[in-house]
Parts: sequence; structure tokens; C-alpha cells
Amino acid sequence: MNPFKTLGILVITLLVITALTPTPLLSSNDKVLVEVLLNRNIGDDDLKLISRLGGEVVYRFDEVRGLVVLISEGLINDLVRTLGNVKSVSKAGIVRPLSESLPSNCSFDGRVLTWNLDMINIPTVHEVYGLNGSGVYIAVLDTGLEPHWRNYFNEDSIAKEFATAFLGPKASVNKNAWESDSDGHGMAVTAVILGFKVYNLYVVDGVSPGVKVIPVKVIGNQGWGWTSDLAAGIYYIAKLFELEKLSGGNVLNPPGIVNPVIISLSVGGPPSDLVKEVIDYAIEVGVFIVAAAGNEGTEGMVYPAAYPEVISVGAVGWVGQFSNRTWWRLADVPEDLTYQLYIPNFSSRALEGQELDVLAPGAYIVLPYTPYGTAHPPLQAIKAVPSQYYYLSGTSFATPHVSGVVALALQKDLSDGKLDLNQSVIEGLLKRTAYKITWYNATVYDPVVGGYVTYSWDDNALGSGLVLADKVVEGVN
Repeated sequence: MNPFKTLGILVITLLVITALTPTPLLSSNDKVLVEVLLNRNIGDDDLKLISRLGGEVVYRFDEVRGLVVLISEGLINDLVRTLGNVKSVSKAGIVRPLSESLPSNCSFDGRVLTWNLDMINIPTVHEVYGLNGSGVYIAVLDTGLEPHWRNYFNEDSIAKEFATAFLGPKASVNKNAWESDSDGHGMAVTAVILGFKVYNLYVVDGVSPGVKVIPVKVIGNQGWGWTSDLAAGIYYIAKLFELEKLSGGNVLNPPGIVNPVIISLSVGGPPSDLVKEVIDYAIEVGVFIVAAAGNEGTEGMVYPAAYPEVISVGAVGWVGQFSNRTWWRLADVPEDLTYQLYIPNFSSRALEGQELDVLAPGAYIVLPYTPYGTAHPPLQAIKAVPSQYYYLSGTSFATPHVSGVVALALQKDLSDGKLDLNQSVIEGLLKRTAYKITWYNATVYDPVVGGYVTYSWDDNALGSGLVLADKVVEGVN
């Protein structure tokens, strides 16, 4: 049996289950997480009223007048009447990592440059312009990192002192859960940004290997999380950056300069008024936010990427994929990209009223991924499990490419000692300098089906085009 086909069937089954979006039970007494936005400031009396109803405040967001309450579902209307002056109330939704497939494992024995970095001209930015993202922080709100993350990343690349976890009603139980992941999604996303070690033999390059990554776990080891946890993670980073500004740059290293912070979101789900308010607050204080458009194809974009203020990212692949055994590291992506790109079917298209901003490589990216939870270097450790490096696809992996490119642009912007770019300016720069895709189909080899497949797409799959790192940094004055 073709192993590609077997894995393909497994992945499709998992995606169907994901699409059903079941509502997990929180406890035996039917309590639910409720997101509340008020038209007034939150007071201590509100907390007492909630307690009298048998509710528990899980999160409090004073700046956006928001609360997340754990309460019996039958008491939601009583909660609204008791609080009064309520702007909106809704049950917390479910957000999930946006990875699409892992059709095969990949053996490593060559150079550190991969096709996806070549496609968006990362080598030019690193070698010619001397930029690697140094001085910039990227908060990866995802599943966190696995306990053996030091086998893949340099310890000083992870901002451990700011890493944390938000996991619903158990949020205060274990803030160190950020490095207790068993899912692997967050580590793969982080590897796009930083690059990663391979069995201590060599290092595969990343988009911005000089950044500091802040892991924030908002997805549990079961593979999903609540919109309220996502809101808490965004709020936490916004407050952190606000402190950095108020201190004159003495919270984040290096001191004495305000270090920019990017939130990279490779997760998505339904809309949430609370998440939207927290995003607006984060952008207002100066945080940059990049999010995956989703893997829903023609069903449209997911949230928070679908909010217009967020930089949304779709996926592209290369028609040269699987042209030979070592294509991912030795095949050269042509400088002229005409007819070299394709849009995979999973990449979310923009529905009416939605805007897809840009595209980045997101099909068959070679990354560390340990779905079995135990595989890790050194070399002999792989004997007990199938593998730990895979071809991964999804807008989850396109997104950190763009987050990393934004970091490169911010590093250049900081060369005069101050930050001039903001969310709207960098979004405009990404879109203005993107490579425009003017064709609407491509035939490529698909390892899942074991043959050639023709992909077709319309304008709603293209956004402004493919992000090109060199053009973006050249556009920074």
C-alpha cells in the first residue's frame, strides 16, 4: 500500500471531524464559558454579583471592558440582567491549529536552505542586507512547545521569562504548561521563524532566526482551545508591550530601546466580539498581528484572520515540488515566478465582505513535527518512532513566514533607534510589494494521490499576491 495514500485518508478523516466543531464539556454540572463585553467599566461589585450566581470569573480585561465567566448555561440570561448595560454576550467558541496534512516523513542529509525560503528571497535579506530579525519579538499563540524544544532551538531564542499558558478554567493552575505540549503544532510554527537543529548535525535556516519567540499556549494538548483563551493570550502580549513602551524599552531585551512585538496566529475559529475588542486594543498600543486565513477552501476565511485589521495569510505551493528526492533543499526556485506558483485547494478563499491580504509558502514545508510526542534528537532516539521531520501543509505554516518577514522589516525600521511602522503601514507595504499572480491553474505532482493534479483558483484566493522579503525590506524608508 502506498504510505502517502494511507496518510492522506487519515488526514481527510481528521479534517471532517474538525469541521463538525463539537462542543466539549467543561464539567459535569453543565457550566460553560461565556464572553461578556460591557458598555461601562468593570467594578468589584460585578465580581460579587457573578459569584452570587454561582459563576467564576476566569479572565478580566479592564481595557476592553470584557469578562470571561464560567457559569451554568441556564443562568446566562440572569447574568446579563444582573450585570446590566451589557454590550454583547456569547458562549466561547473553539479555535484550532490550522495545519492541513503530513503526507510523508523527510530524511535530512544536505544544505540548510529550503525551497520556501528561496521562493520569498530570504537569503538575499540575510546575506545582502544583513537582517535576521534581531531586536524583535514574535509571540506565537499556539500549542506551546514540547519539553524537548531545546533539541531544536537555541535556548536564548525563546523568551522563557515571558512564556505562559491560558487554558480556560484551569488557566491559573500551570503557567509553565507552555513547554508541556504533546501536539507539536506550535513547535513546527516556531521552526519556520527560527529555523531548527537537525540531530545536532546542522541547522536549517529560518525566516528571521534572530528574533526572540514568546510561546503562549492557548491550545490544549487535546488539539483545541477556547476563543476566550485566545483573547487572554492577545491581551497578555498587548499589556506586555504597553509596559515595554511605558518603561522606555526596559522590559524586553535589549534595554533602552522599545522592542517591537508581533503576534503570530496559526489558529482560527468562529468570530468572537471579545477577541475582536482585544485585537483592536493590541493594535492600538502598537502590537503587530498576523493570522492564518484558514484551511476551509471555498468555505471562506476563519477568525481572527477575517477581521480587516489583521494581516491575513493564505498559502501557495511550488510547481517544482517532488521533482526529485531532494527537491526541498537542492532544487532552485526560479527568480521569474511566472507559472511557478499554485494555490492549494485548502487555502481559504475570501468570501464577500472578507479580504485576504497576502500569500506565503504553505504547502509541503519541511519542519520538525512530533505527533507521537516522544521523538527527539539525538539520532538514536528515532529508532522507537516513525520519524520527527515531515512535509507539512496549511496556512498555519504560511503565516509564520509573513510574521518573520514583518520582523525583518521592523529590524530595519529600528536602525535609527525608533519605531516608525505600525500595523496599517506594514500591511500596506506587504501588499504593495507582493508578487502578483496572474494565472489561475497549475498542474503539480501530488504525493497523496501519487500522480499529477491540476489546481484551479479565482481572484478570491490570491489576495495581493506572494510576499517577497527583499521587496518588503527595500520598501522600509
